[in-house]
This record gives sequence, structure tokens and C-alpha cells, in this order.
Amino acid sequence: MRAPVAGSMTAAGEDGPILRTTPPSVYLDQWVWVRLAQAALGKPRESFDTQVLTAVQEASAAGVAFPLSSTHYFETSQITDPRQRMDVARVMASVSLCRTLRSHAVLLRHQLLHAMHVSFARPAFRPTAPEPLGVGVAWAFQGERSSMDLFDASGRVDSSSIPGLRPWLRRVNQLVEFQVLAGPADSEVEELRRLGYRPETVVASDRSRLAWEEFFTDLLKGERMSREELRVRVQARELVHEYMDVFGKLLAEYRVDLWRAVGFDPRRPRSGRPGMTAFADRVPSLRITVDLKVQLFRNPSKPWKASAIHDIDALSIAVPYCHVVVPDSEMGDLLSRSAAAQRNDTRILRRLRDLPDALADLTASAAADRSSAAGAGLLEPGEVFCTDMETLRNTAPHLPKDWHTAPGP
Repeated sequence: MRAPVAGSMTAAGEDGPILRTTPPSVYLDQWVWVRLAQAALGKPRESFDTQVLTAVQEASAAGVAFPLSSTHYFETSQITDPRQRMDVARVMASVSLCRTLRSHAVLLRHQLLHAMHVSFARPAFRPTAPEPLGVGVAWAFQGERSSMDLFDASGRVDSSSIPGLRPWLRRVNQLVEFQVLAGPADSEVEELRRLGYRPETVVASDRSRLAWEEFFTDLLKGERMSREELRVRVQARELVHEYMDVFGKLLAEYRVDLWRAVGFDPRRPRSGRPGMTAFADRVPSLRITVDLKVQLFRNPSKPWKASAIHDIDALSIAVPYCHVVVPDSEMGDLLSRSAAAQRNDTRILRRLRDLPDALADLTASAAADRSSAAGAGLLEPGEVFCTDMETLRNTAPHLPKDWHTAPGP
């Protein structure tokens, strides 16, 4: 089976929006990055892992994107061993070039708008899709690009004013992105806390989300219902809990009366269900989330884990936007049952050993367009991704003492 190429149509039928990243892209679950890091250290878990690492590196050099998501940043931060965290982050940075999938908020707003356009004819014109692939942690969490620039007392410094300054600033940004991905060293935590670093807030949010799924599991105990009924309930629950803030604003902005739009008649209970479920199924990420959660809720004996929530977050974006996805075994099984691969025209690999073959067509496609190999400005052809301060010091041009780096506007 050949992997689809850039520009494929996603979602069911002709109603689906075009979501694919422009360069061919491959999403690797966190466990794959860990395996690649072990192979890079000369300690492959399986004999074929070294071959996989080589294929991934060559594909990346040819311009295939291996984007990170916000989930990768969180899961990498949960690695307790600083050395292991650094090793994994180094491989992730050098292969992905810190390319990232855009924040959920930006991508899902467009998906909702497109579903409204198809379902309700508002907006009247097909909404323009945002660029899904960018660079850096700010792109993954905020949906906007942020980079370090050089400043003096009068403001931003022109990077062409000093020979060697522009490539050095690229290396500065590479190192900053790598350090954010790798997280702080133990010796840095105390100082960072004085500056407002509070990792426990993320953990608390994680626990709250887990409790939300466990609460629904408890509600389902002892209640018999069809799969279709469970799916409707999960769909409504997901739409209200995760999407209603932005959805409500879009309905107000385009003056859509939701009950009228979905054909709800107060004299006929459930009359609005067909229209509402059809709308929700036109939101690709929402549909993937619902299908995966329905399958998990159908097995009440299996407890929910935070890792499953993170996996669903990541896959709901990765499957519609990437050409190839390598999930863990459980999520791969659930995705195959939901027909998400066929619906989104995405190749989902169940075995890591199959990745080199899947990369062949994508590499050829990327190599034909050399502009995709530049890493969206963070890496120029022939450069090696900077992951250590020593390299930065050794390549720094001579700068006046009052010049300093800071995030640009």
C-alpha cells in the first residue's frame, strides 16, 4: 500500500476539508522516539531499530516532516531521568527539526467552521485552512511562531549587519527549542521556580481530565445501551465539554440558530439528533476522538489512564493532518476498528519495522521539492541541528556587550 501524498482529501466524502501538511509528514508516537534514541546510542531494543533510525534520518534530510505535537512536549517532560530525557530530546530535535503541528485551538476552529459551512451554509464560503505545520513550542501550544532575535539599546538588530550573525541566530533558536523540549536540568529548577515555573499545574490538569473520564465510566455502570446510543452520548459530551466555548462563539459570529439549523422540533424529542450528529461527524478531529473514546468506554473493566487521554489528543490531530502515523499498539488497534485510516486517507502502521518501506514514497516526493528540506527556516541545508551550548559559543560572532537575545515580536 502506498502512502498518500501531500494534498490528499481528508474526512468522509467530498464534504471533507483538505488538511494535509504541504510536505509529506509522519507522526511518531512517543515510544518510537524512545526506541530511536536507544538506537542512536548504539543500544537498539530490536535489531531493526538501527535500520529504522537510518531511514528516518534520511527521510528527514530529504524534506519529510516528522512533526512534534504538544503531547510530545508533555510526555518528554515526564521522563524522570535527566540524561534519558536529554537523549530522547536530542533525537527528536535532530530528526523533527522542531517542526510542530499547530495548536489544537487553531486547527479545531477551522474544522468547526468548515463543518458549519457544509452543514449550515454559514459561513457562506469555504473557510481558508490555516497552515498546520510550523516550528517550535509556541506553534504547538499557541498557534503562532516565536523566535529569538538580537537587540541593542535602540531595538532589534538587523541580522545582516554582522558577518555570520544570521546563521548564529539560527543556531540560537535551534538550541532554545531543544532546551525547551528537553526540559530543565535538576540544578535549574529552583531558579526557574522563582521565575514562575509551575509544572504541578500541568499535573493537576491531567488529573482533572482523568477524573472527567472516570466519572462518565461510573455513570455507565449497570446501564445497558446500544453502541449507537453510547456514541451519541460521547459525541454530545465531547462537543459540550471540549468544543462549546469556540463553537458557541462561531455560532454567534455567523448568527446561526443551532436548533433550527439541525432541525430540532420541541414537539418531537430527539428530532435534532440526526442533524447534530451529522455536523459533529464532519469535524475530523472530533470524530476520531469520539470513536476512540466509545471503544474505551465499552470496556468498563479497563481503567482509564492519563496516557490514553494524551494519545487521543495527539492522534485526533495527527491522523487528519499527517500522511503516516505510528501509534502504540492499543491505539493502533482502536484506530483500525474505527476506520479512521480509510476515512482520512492516512496510513497507520502497526509495526515499527514497516516504517522504512512507508517512507520510500514520501522521501521521493519530498526530494522532488527541495524547499521542504530547509526546516521552515530553522535549519539550512548542510547544517547540523545545534543541541549544545559549546557549539553556540564556538560559532558566535563578536557582539557589542550591550547586545542581547530576546523573543522577537
